[in-house]
Amino acid sequence: MRERLAQARKEGRLERLNELEAELGDVSDVAVGVVIDLFLSYRAIEAWKDMIRLNDLMSLPLQESVMVQEQFALALNRDGRGEDAELVLLQLIARHGPSSETYGILGRVYKDRWDAARQAGEARLAQELLDEAIDAYLRGFQADRGDAYPGINALTLMEIRDPSDARSREILPVVKDAVARRLASGNPNYWDHATLLELAVLGGDEAAAADALATAFAAIREVWEPDTTARNLGFIREARARQG
Repeated sequence: MRERLAQARKEGRLERLNELEAELGDVSDVAVGVVIDLFLSYRAIEAWKDMIRLNDLMSLPLQESVMVQEQFALALNRDGRGEDAELVLLQLIARHGPSSETYGILGRVYKDRWDAARQAGEARLAQELLDEAIDAYLRGFQADRGDAYPGINALTLMEIRDPSDARSREILPVVKDAVARRLASGNPNYWDHATLLELAVLGGDEAAAADALATAFAAIREVWEPDTTARNLGFIREARARQG
């Protein structure tokens, strides 16, 4: 079943994933590994509503696990239910304490709200939400300084902020060290290469950015990953254009 799910993911076929889910029957009685694989298969093809629906069908212990709740919140946010996602994440933090993953997703919730407020011309609200997003990402990075993902997101938003956030000078070398250690571990993923790309752009190093872009493309696993990176780079470009 997991091999068939992998094939459906590769083909990007939602109807095939739905068929495989139907074969499983009562999801609450299916092996945990298969249910998680199905859950993340829906994520891989951006089937956010199916992730939300599947979450409600899981056994209660699995549904309440930290990883499932984090991904459930991610799906809620991508489905336009940011307030529900925020509540799930804040409850997770209250129950289990801070983590880089939970705060990283919470930062994305606030970043999406900032972008919506910015586009609606609500300048004061946008500023407040941008600061909330930076704070969430920083808390995530402080929870695990070996996880560069929340760190690079904090740095990118600090660059966008007007005026820019002076704390970026302290964070930048720590994020660089975190991604360097990940790459040296021999098991880097897409986000590690994407972090290098954003660091190179923030540092104005065009040659390093081109190199990182090539390796990031080769490491793409899910269609929404490069979309996230392209969006961040677009924010930086717009901010620099405004600044002349």
